[in-house]
Amino acid sequence: MSRAAAIIGLGVVAFAVTLAVYVGSHLSNEAMSVLTGAACGVGAVLPAAIIAGLALARRREREDVTRMSPPQPMYPPVIVVAPPTMNAQQSPNSPYAPAPPMALPRQFTVIGEDPLDSGSQ
Repeated sequence: MSRAAAIIGLGVVAFAVTLAVYVGSHLSNEAMSVLTGAACGVGAVLPAAIIAGLALARRREREDVTRMSPPQPMYPPVIVVAPPTMNAQQSPNSPYAPAPPMALPRQFTVIGEDPLDSGSQ
């Protein structure tokens, strides 16, 4: 930090303190209470605002880095489900062979039909 910047900063701080003392001596007690409450409120919010600003800066920095990198193609996962095949070593009676489909007789029920009427015909 240069010497000129330090002198200017010290002058600004001295001016702010002088202004605060002058204004504070000319204000009523109620106005001073309001001003003190506002200053405390700003002081309470200031750390949260600094943290939020830093988090936003990091997020933007991360987004800039990801924008610079070439986009990775997104392919959906490929799932292949193959039916089991019968090897030459497996016999059709093997416990690992799929069971043959059983053809069961199907029965249909018509909604609203009286089961006693259909049996008499």
